[in-house]
Amino acid sequence: MCTLSWIYHNRDHYEVYFNRDEQRTRLAAIEPQDLILDDTHCLMPIDSVGGGSWISTNQYGVTICLLNYYQGQSPQGILTSRGLVVKALAGSDSSLAVNVRLSEIDLSSCAPFTLVSFDLSGSKQANGWTWDGKELQQSVVNTPVISASKHFRAARRYRIELYERLRQSNDKQHLGVLFHLNRDKDCPHLSPLMSRDDARTVSFTSVSVCAGKQEMHYQSIDDTGCIDFEIIKKCLMTNMTEQGVFK
Repeated sequence: MCTLSWIYHNRDHYEVYFNRDEQRTRLAAIEPQDLILDDTHCLMPIDSVGGGSWISTNQYGVTICLLNYYQGQSPQGILTSRGLVVKALAGSDSSLAVNVRLSEIDLSSCAPFTLVSFDLSGSKQANGWTWDGKELQQSVVNTPVISASKHFRAARRYRIELYERLRQSNDKQHLGVLFHLNRDKDCPHLSPLMSRDDARTVSFTSVSVCAGKQEMHYQSIDDTGCIDFEIIKKCLMTNMTEQGVFK
């Protein structure tokens, strides 16, 4: 399971929130890194297993998020990590560029996914694509987006209803944090801050983008649902690394 939500405060300011849920046996991810990809300063945490990522932002104010799409059909044979798709697109200077680049990537060895991008084009619209294992289609996306390998319908219904309740009773400035750090002790397997016997929420990442500022706040989540590590990184044009090489 993973959960994505976002808020456009105005045409040149948005915030994105992402809970990453993983198997308890999966290696911990690497905290957000500064990378130069396609001559573009990018920020992204790194998946220790596949080498890619599930969320990135860059100096142009373009943010990309990827969630597994369990309702699709995985191709046969050796799979390419879906996180490498994010890495390949991370240097895009607009959602339009994301669309062009994504259409040029051979996805035939990738398991199904939903990809969502955000930019400062002024449209205040998230852009979505779904790869179902056979075909790539642009899709309409509304916040929040839910991904789940188990209890999908129940989790989606629970989280959407929770989001609407919180939206109606809270200032939108605090909505993302309240929603993504919510765990119902009676329904931990359905909650945004998810916990099951086999899997749990392992991190909460938020991205804030406006003119002149791209900031990523990464919070590692422990077994009890508490924050055990956090770091805030800004998209600055200094202290960069060579393409694909970590600091």
